[in-house]
Amino acid sequence: MKRILYHVIVSATILLCAQMSWGGQVKTYVSGFSVTGYQSKDELAAALRTLLMSRMSGNSVQVVDNPAGADVTVSGSYLVIGKMFSLDAVAKKASGEVVSRAFVQGESQDELIPAVGKLARKLSDDLQKMAVAAPEPTPAIAQQERAPETGMAGNEVVPAPSGDIIRPAVLQKASGSGWVSQRLEGELSGIAIGGTRNGERELFVIGQQSLRYYLQGDVLRLVQEVTFPPDVKVLRVDTADLDGDGTPEVYLTIISGDRLVSQVWVPTGTSLKKVADGLQYFMRAISVNGGEKRLYAQEMAMDGGFYGNVSEVVKSGDGYMLKNPLKLPRFGNLYNFNTFTDDHGKKYVVMLNPDDYLQVFSADGEELWKSSDKYGGSENYFKRPYPSSVSAADKFGSIVFLDQRITVTKDGEIIVPQNGGFWVLGNSRQYSKNSVYSFRWNGAALQEEWHTTESQNYLADYGYDASRHELVGLEVVKKEGLIGNGASVVVVKKTE
Repeated sequence: MKRILYHVIVSATILLCAQMSWGGQVKTYVSGFSVTGYQSKDELAAALRTLLMSRMSGNSVQVVDNPAGADVTVSGSYLVIGKMFSLDAVAKKASGEVVSRAFVQGESQDELIPAVGKLARKLSDDLQKMAVAAPEPTPAIAQQERAPETGMAGNEVVPAPSGDIIRPAVLQKASGSGWVSQRLEGELSGIAIGGTRNGERELFVIGQQSLRYYLQGDVLRLVQEVTFPPDVKVLRVDTADLDGDGTPEVYLTIISGDRLVSQVWVPTGTSLKKVADGLQYFMRAISVNGGEKRLYAQEMAMDGGFYGNVSEVVKSGDGYMLKNPLKLPRFGNLYNFNTFTDDHGKKYVVMLNPDDYLQVFSADGEELWKSSDKYGGSENYFKRPYPSSVSAADKFGSIVFLDQRITVTKDGEIIVPQNGGFWVLGNSRQYSKNSVYSFRWNGAALQEEWHTTESQNYLADYGYDASRHELVGLEVVKKEGLIGNGASVVVVKKTE
């Protein structure tokens, strides 16, 4: 009896200590902000601290005025470059362990107060996980015999997931840690999934002047590399089986000076063979409405922008022709859209706008929804041709960035990547981390289904292998510089 009473007292003490420590809330102290690039630094720093404190207070976060006894301390920074700003914060335990990092960027001071709210939500979400985390049992208690746990009706206990996919609440699901290739030389910029040969997946990877043909098995094996002269730039790589022979062709969007000179290659299993050259189209393979992957194209305008409709590419003898033009909303182009259909057969267009916000339009072009966060984010660009009379100060306006892919699955999921980083200012872009998100249209807005764990690399391009339910991403792990050519890896993550 005494022994039982002893264990009851020990268990109660552990639970009481846990409740005293957290009390259902994380005690949080906001230490302040450093301000760079703004005149009234002290006033703004104090205002940012006050705004963040008021917006972090909630059910899981208790903001305190004294660092003594606080579970977590939050510090932040505010950086202004031109009209752009970056608001960054880090939350640390007393031991120095980082429990949350978050940032929000904006294009004008009008966005500053909403940005503080977004920053507070991101931090609070991470701190909430601390508040609900159960304390680890002590070794003495862990070794005791326990009666089998039974949940109350309708409240089944679900273990925390692990792996690459994070799903909200009960939708979370473990999905494995995926696959990472060996380090690939060069800061590579595009990837496309081909067919399979002897059980190995074909992957086609591009650099600015190269096309590499890999087979992915246990490792990534290079079959052949094709190099191009320095006066051209390979912009995008895509695959599609237009002739229906079961072997997807490789479509390269290539620019030379002020004109497109795109090419088509065919893999033979042991090499690559060029079958078409000098095509004056931008090209991209898209599974519109989650259907069969088809190739689409758009022409270049005289000023170097996108011209005319986005149209389907079809094989015609030994050549190619455009048909079935698509109607897109304003600012829509070949590289920033996809389409989907809801459960009632109603069609929509999903698009990344010029400011990288995700938008949904009705079939007749009415805007129905716009995201509060930015998605996409690409460093891949080409320079428009410009008259010799243009001043040097205006030449930055001649750069056109090619947006990230938006994938629509046959089940209606909308997959879009999100690159983040500190240097996103006009034509100066350098991303340093990424996640990939999946959304579903609920009739009024896009609702998140899952997202991948954050990777500390720039995602240059990705593809979705529907047959294996896998994301195949190309990440840059080292940027090119004065010394070295950079490095990249191929990363495969399961979504189911």
